[in-house]
Amino acid sequence: MSLLRFEVRYPDGRKEVLSVDGERALIGHGAHCDVRLPIDQSAYEHVSIEVAGSIVRAEARAFEPPATLGGMPFNNSPISPETPLGFGAIRIFVAVADSSIVPGASVVSKKEQTSPLIKLLALVVFPFGAWFLLSDEEVTLEPAPTALPEIFAAPVTTCPQTAPDQALVVAADKLLLADSKRERHPFFPKDGIAAVGLYEGAAVCFKIGNNQPASSEAAQSGAILRAKIISDFRARRIRLEHSLKVEDLDLARSDVKILRALTEGTKGDYVTWLGTMQQRLKIRGGS
Repeated sequence: MSLLRFEVRYPDGRKEVLSVDGERALIGHGAHCDVRLPIDQSAYEHVSIEVAGSIVRAEARAFEPPATLGGMPFNNSPISPETPLGFGAIRIFVAVADSSIVPGASVVSKKEQTSPLIKLLALVVFPFGAWFLLSDEEVTLEPAPTALPEIFAAPVTTCPQTAPDQALVVAADKLLLADSKRERHPFFPKDGIAAVGLYEGAAVCFKIGNNQPASSEAAQSGAILRAKIISDFRARRIRLEHSLKVEDLDLARSDVKILRALTEGTKGDYVTWLGTMQQRLKIRGGS
């Protein structure tokens, strides 16, 4: 069992050292979080920390406001004891340590599963006993539908301008916006889908403007990003089903959130299934 050490540094100079007895910890302002931060500096569940062997990894669970690693936004990354996580004006240094070398630290033990006797008492004594019992049981797993939604619209084949000089202006604007959304898509998945359409539109407009090299480059950028997003979508779909089976609920919450973002605006059995899984995961205390 690992002991995660968190050194929290506040903008007024205060310093707080917390230790979490376990291999995972959650940072945010939610009451269930292992490291709780002020509501104006963090999201409900902002960043999850996990130890895998000798490596500590941080995964962003929310992107508004964006958490930073070494001053830069991130999605999922290994972290070192010297590189701070940033939450607004708060900085947190994370390390793995033995309890014997963390003097004066507050130790937060991970919650144990509720005993059957307590569950029975909850059902008999408390009016919310049924909810209490349900929240501690495993997430009911229903097979995921095999038919997947189309997360991309049909390829863009037209340009809003037909005059070459005006088409070039539109193409340049679309390309600039596409590049911006492509950079944001690791943090805002839906922006990646929008970027693909913008690249395709830019390619068409560049072609009308008689700039074939720029048209080919924009089309290639769109195709590469489209393939990357589809591959990521498929990998997360498979990983989500596995995570639910093995009760790795932290990873399941992360993947279902991104899959829901990617399928936003679409319909079908799989989209409905994702919504159901997200609600059942919420029962277990996630976001």
